Amino acid sequence: MGKLLVLSLSDCEEHIFNRVMAAIIDEPELDRIALPLSDASLSFPNIEIRLKEQTVFCRGRLVTLTHHEFAVLAYLARHPGWVFSASQIYEAVWARDGEHCGTAVASVISQIRRKLTPDTPKGGYIRTVLGSGYKFESVR
Repeated sequence: MGKLLVLSLSDCEEHIFNRVMAAIIDEPELDRIALPLSDASLSFPNIEIRLKEQTVFCRGRLVTLTHHEFAVLAYLARHPGWVFSASQIYEAVWARDGEHCGTAVASVISQIRRKLTPDTPKGGYIRTVLGSGYKFESVR
């Protein structure tokens, strides 16, 4: 039985992807499916996240997000349904040890919810998973 390697990297880790691909590119025994490191955008019902432009459109209107708000939203949206702890999100977005992230992640997620769905902030795209963290739900 073969082995499967799934590699998910952020834009700032592209050098790692390039090194891995360079190491295996000439191996004739490998079957490769290489997806782009990041597509131009992520589209879900009523929301489009344009990664290269760092813009978000919700129900056709531009939503202005801060750098950290956009990075958290994009990180979660790249992995719909996956549950991430606050410290995992903090480490991925702030690139620092998430052990003492305090309320930074909760505050940013609260702002994202307020901006994307001001009428129903608790019914937005980012769900809290009690005792575990947060996840992006694409079905709305």
